[in-house]
Amino acid sequence: MPAPPSLLRAFTLLAVLAPSLGASATEEDLSQVGIVKKVENEAAIVVASAARPAVVGMAVHLKDELRTGAQGRMLVVFRDDTELTLGEKASVVIDRYVYDPDKGIGETFLQTTRGAFRFATGRLEDLKEKTIVISTSFADIAVRGTEFWGGPIDAKYGVLLLEGEIIVANQAGRVTLAKTVEGTNIATPLDPPSEPTIWPESKVSRAIETVTLH
Repeated sequence: MPAPPSLLRAFTLLAVLAPSLGASATEEDLSQVGIVKKVENEAAIVVASAARPAVVGMAVHLKDELRTGAQGRMLVVFRDDTELTLGEKASVVIDRYVYDPDKGIGETFLQTTRGAFRFATGRLEDLKEKTIVISTSFADIAVRGTEFWGGPIDAKYGVLLLEGEIIVANQAGRVTLAKTVEGTNIATPLDPPSEPTIWPESKVSRAIETVTLH
């Protein structure tokens, strides 16, 4: 079965933004990549189509799907202290993760198909050779050491920069977000990301609330 366009875009972006990590990725494939730090309401980790209720302290591994239900929230902390928070009815698959500070290389590739999320880079951003890409149904997000939010808002898909710099790209276009609370909106997967604008405080608050654990 051919790979979906979003997956092909993401791997193309990986190839452009960073050198190959060679055998290191294979060495990391079987290792634990992080743990569940916080859970609120319905949340699960799906392994080989089997869902297990998420609980604090549960190990997270490569290829796991992180999933939340109605009113659900989940915070996962990776080995380099990167933090990923999921809002309700969200799904994120950990497709690739490498953290090798001894060799100065790191890589994170996540796929999210629904729901809102917040991503904050940990020590991975300090490595000499690093690639961080979040693939969504609307666009791929290349991270350059940062914190940002992504998810549905105002009948579109939004990406909001909280700190650092990111590139939001799909087959129709690409934009760079480099200012705090600068955001872009994407109407459909076939439309380009809108020109970056500073989001009003009310919109920022609504976005952050979707991934806030109470």
